[in-house]
Amino acid sequence: MKKWMGGVLIPGVLGVLAGATISYAQTIVPDRTIDSDTGVTVQRDGVVRDGVVVEERVPRDRVVVEERVVEQRHEGEFYVAGFGGFTLGQGFSNVNGIGTLATQNIGSFDTANSVIYGMKAGYFLPARLNWLGFEVEGFNTTPHLKQQDGLIGSNLRVTTLAFNVIARKRLGCRDDKREHYDRIRNATYDKYGRHYEKNGRHYDGWSPEDENDRCPLQVYAGVGPAIFFAQTSNVNGQSSDLGEVGVNFLSGAKYFVHRNVSIFGEYKFNHAGFDFARAYGAQSGIQGNYSASHFVGGLAVHF
Repeated sequence: MKKWMGGVLIPGVLGVLAGATISYAQTIVPDRTIDSDTGVTVQRDGVVRDGVVVEERVPRDRVVVEERVVEQRHEGEFYVAGFGGFTLGQGFSNVNGIGTLATQNIGSFDTANSVIYGMKAGYFLPARLNWLGFEVEGFNTTPHLKQQDGLIGSNLRVTTLAFNVIARKRLGCRDDKREHYDRIRNATYDKYGRHYEKNGRHYDGWSPEDENDRCPLQVYAGVGPAIFFAQTSNVNGQSSDLGEVGVNFLSGAKYFVHRNVSIFGEYKFNHAGFDFARAYGAQSGIQGNYSASHFVGGLAVHF
């Protein structure tokens, strides 16, 4: 009897233990995967039901991160603009004669008001320096020299190429835009590098246009060297002074009617010395200091 029980019971217990071992081996299936961030092979356990892995068990020392917060993206801001207005002539002063006019006491010429037109292009730096920009502009005006005692008047054309350093201040910031603006500044990315908001909606991320939308009013000022190309003409002849270096100062205000489009008003002041050696004939000329104030308005496109 004991032999029979031993012969039956022991194989039965061994069979149960073997079945349990096989079942556990089928349930916990090792799965090796390559981590996309580090390139390291990671061992993971999978729970199998009916031959299909339905759940992954991540080791305690390994956390799968689906989202990550990255540093805010910063971009610079380019713009191009066209403008027009009028020049308030401030005179051609401290005039001295050249050649046959060297002994003549001339004094100064009054200059006429005129139309001005031009274009500009600029760039504002990214990140914390987005208040600082650099600009190049070119404009043309004709503040003719009025008749002076003893000398006839002359047509005067001045073309200016200026290089400005600009500082700006944003004003008129809208509180209703603040939440959207702050959310973009702290942009969150998924593991594929896509931006998204907490509600799951994707967007393109922070840009200068977003800040222009939130703070549509700007005031600015700038100064820089300018190269002047001047030419006079009258019945006695014409004379040119090309490439004279002077100064260009400007200040203005800008309002964004759209996140990419602004209108602006601006004041400019120019000063340079001109030398017209043949303004009144081959041997007769004048030299003096040119000054002009310009009041312009224009339209700018930002991108």
